[in-house]
Amino acid sequence: MTPLVSVIVVGFDMVRELPRTVASLLAPYQIGMRPEDVQVIVADNGSAEPVRRDWFAPDADVTVLRIDDGGVSPCRAINRAAALATGELIAVVIDGARMASPGVMKAALEASRLHPDAFVTTLGFHLGPKVQQVSVTEGYDRDVEDRLLADIAWPSDGYRLFEICALGESYREGAFVAPPETTFFVLSRRRFEALGGFDEDFKALGGGYANYDFFERAVADAGAPLVMLIGEGTFHQLHYGATTQAGGIGRPAGEGEGSLGDVYGREYEAIRGHPYRRSTPQPLLVGRITHPMVRRLFFPPVAA
Repeated sequence: MTPLVSVIVVGFDMVRELPRTVASLLAPYQIGMRPEDVQVIVADNGSAEPVRRDWFAPDADVTVLRIDDGGVSPCRAINRAAALATGELIAVVIDGARMASPGVMKAALEASRLHPDAFVTTLGFHLGPKVQQVSVTEGYDRDVEDRLLADIAWPSDGYRLFEICALGESYREGAFVAPPETTFFVLSRRRFEALGGFDEDFKALGGGYANYDFFERAVADAGAPLVMLIGEGTFHQLHYGATTQAGGIGRPAGEGEGSLGDVYGREYEAIRGHPYRRSTPQPLLVGRITHPMVRRLFFPPVAA
């Protein structure tokens, strides 16, 4: 049976995080979805301990694809996984540490029906009291995170993740303003291929601005609506990733290279021929209040 959507999940050294992420994308955790509706393709981008199929539910449609020549960027892994997709829709979770809220798949599929070229996106959150590049300097670690998840009895009610999270740095303006990227998106496989997938020229650690670049290309067509889901999102588990460890994008990149952000900016300009410039398309807001914390998180007060 052909799945409704093929979800690409990129992982690197995520023994702890990937099983939770994949489980959060599948029935029965995903409300209103059948097991056959979702195909998950886990792209293992050169993990020291290879991802094994037995980390995931045996009866789920999960394929593990090992990528040994992807480098430190996820772009090649995403594109190779996309080549295996059989669903008419493709979803990408560029960071395999990101658990999903339990209605994101159903909501994204419904939103995709608004327009054949719809680019359906979500906001991204960090587990913990603050963005993790800050909270890790204040005692937040994996043990603390595991206790938080136990305290909300995850996965029994996935919407309680909104009780233990903070808005990610890219999403600090909330849902009224288009973010520079998204940690989870759905669009037609046809449009993903027409866009050329992720640009494999982005080779910097973590992909650099590759996710920003894909977002910019996806929203460039004024006739293709940008849809922002309200009440659904992804939640970043701590794994000391490229931009979520102490210092974030501002941490030193290496001798004479400046910050990680400086490296990313130079690479983007070399590829695109101009500095990165953020677009500000008006998102179409679709969704519902799924938890009392949604109003504060999705519509934060505007700074004076």
